[in-house]
Amino acid sequence: MSFDFRSPLLIRRPGRGATLLSAAALLVSTTAMEGALAAEPADVCPALRQIVAAADFRQLHDAPAAQLPGLASPQDCRTTTYAFDCHWHAHWPADGVINDPLEEMGADIAACLPNVIHDVNTPTHQHFVVTGMERRVSVTASIISPNELRLLVTR
Repeated sequence: MSFDFRSPLLIRRPGRGATLLSAAALLVSTTAMEGALAAEPADVCPALRQIVAAADFRQLHDAPAAQLPGLASPQDCRTTTYAFDCHWHAHWPADGVINDPLEEMGADIAACLPNVIHDVNTPTHQHFVVTGMERRVSVTASIISPNELRLLVTR
């Protein structure tokens, strides 16, 4: 964007011209921020916390808070008392920072869960152990096919 500094608006009232320029810059930056917020993927943290904290994974079928973003239906997950096993397509496109859905999922697990130890990190498999709970919780994220992930949480 270019401005003609000989503009009568800027010559006659430099204070007002500067105010108009500031307002235009604010409008452009606000619009850019709104676009960036709209492109943000859904937050996976509440679902991960709910899943890991569950005493019985079978209860999670009816818990909307435990549904992972991008999961088509709760039937995409198999649950037993001691295991939660979900398959779904990655809910986010490459974001320019992390281009791999498995790496993104691993980063989410590490960031969302307190007292987590990341002990395996390969291109197809991420494994974590959540400590400080009544029982050991193991969280494994792996690739099934391009953009299709598996999350296995066991106790």
